[in-house]
Amino acid sequence: MQMIGRLVTSFWFRAGLSATILAILVSQLDQRGAMRALVGVDLRYLFGAIVVDAAARATMIARWALLIRSSGAPISDWSVARIFLITSFVGTALPAGGADVTRAYSLARHTANGREAIASVAVDRLLGVSALLTLGIVGLTLGTPDAELPLARLVAGLSLATAAALCVSFWADRLLRLALPKRLQRTPLGQWLVRVADGIGAYRGRRRTLASVFCLSLLVQWLRIIGVFLLGTGLGLGVGLGYYLIFMPIALLVFMLPLSIAGIGLPQGAIVWLLGQIGVPYASSFALSTLVVAVGMLGTLPGLWLYLSSRGKEMHAGRSIGAR
Repeated sequence: MQMIGRLVTSFWFRAGLSATILAILVSQLDQRGAMRALVGVDLRYLFGAIVVDAAARATMIARWALLIRSSGAPISDWSVARIFLITSFVGTALPAGGADVTRAYSLARHTANGREAIASVAVDRLLGVSALLTLGIVGLTLGTPDAELPLARLVAGLSLATAAALCVSFWADRLLRLALPKRLQRTPLGQWLVRVADGIGAYRGRRRTLASVFCLSLLVQWLRIIGVFLLGTGLGLGVGLGYYLIFMPIALLVFMLPLSIAGIGLPQGAIVWLLGQIGVPYASSFALSTLVVAVGMLGTLPGLWLYLSSRGKEMHAGRSIGAR
């Protein structure tokens, strides 16, 4: 009950924070200008962004399935896709990262192996962030006259920090045993941490899998950036692809912070601020942030359909048993 209470409190706190930041953004907004931008978006680019988002999600499913398959978990690719889509939908009502938690929990229920479930989600996330910042470095290398030096330094700093975190994570099993006293390792929490660290560390020996997953992660993040670029082009922002390669890794990292619901509020503010650095009008950048959130939520609808279908089957099965 205490855990449920904490989850509810956490949800309402983040929902309140998202609503507050959104209200601040709207209060400073030329609402008519933003509405004109949204209504005037080129539907061809909007449709293209929706297709690209669907392709990114399909690639994310393939990436996660590859990690799970390498661990030998007894689960079909369809079940992996189903879990991914349903938890993606459920995750829209949870703070950022909530989908990862529900994904690991659902996989653990299917495979009866919590260690591998958590490890697969953790490695999937780590390689995804690494690929995202790799593209940011590519953007910095290519260079663009619009790039601001502070943003360049931020991307470079985040990339170095992520590279360090990635190296530490894959050696977490050995580092944890060295850092955690033996007495604490024998506690239930300590044993659980060691098992999870062992699960992540096991991927060190799966280099071919890690290389394939990293390549898929690069494709996922590239598609996500291209999707936002298409939305911006459809709104007529006139911002080159090079700047999207620099600012979108920062914006997407803000999306991952557990401080918003469904990308509303803080992530939108990040997009508005980052585009404001190169003179994009406030109304236009807010319109782009709104479309990014809308396309993302639209992409979770297959998960809603699968969730409702499964609930309907459970209710039908329950009525059939009751009739007997």
